[in-house]
Amino acid sequence: MGVTAELLKAVPAAKKFQTRLEKLEAEVAKLREENAALKAELGVFIDRWETLDGDALDILRYLVSKPQGKPAEMATANRVNIQIVDTYLKQLVTGSYVEAVKKGRTTTFAIAPKGKWYLRERNLL
Repeated sequence: MGVTAELLKAVPAAKKFQTRLEKLEAEVAKLREENAALKAELGVFIDRWETLDGDALDILRYLVSKPQGKPAEMATANRVNIQIVDTYLKQLVTGSYVEAVKKGRTTTFAIAPKGKWYLRERNLL
């Protein structure tokens, strides 16, 4: 039962607005469909336009070569300080490029499918 039908059942005096309410209900349904399609399309473009800088790319490349990596290892391999690696790892985890893997007190990081996709799309693999 649609909103209009429920309204007419609850408020019989609203019968005179039935045609207009049905048109509005159909319009809302159409706009919801259009909105969902536009959100999906926007998601594709955001992924394509999103860019990462050199240190973030170095971390992704490191994680492609290792199944899992620790921040200290990444800092040493990329010749940057640990704070830079920690900052970029937070950004990469938030953006779903990297996954944090917790084992007890130790956290290591692994490249996520989106990270591999990002490198592959830009011919960086």
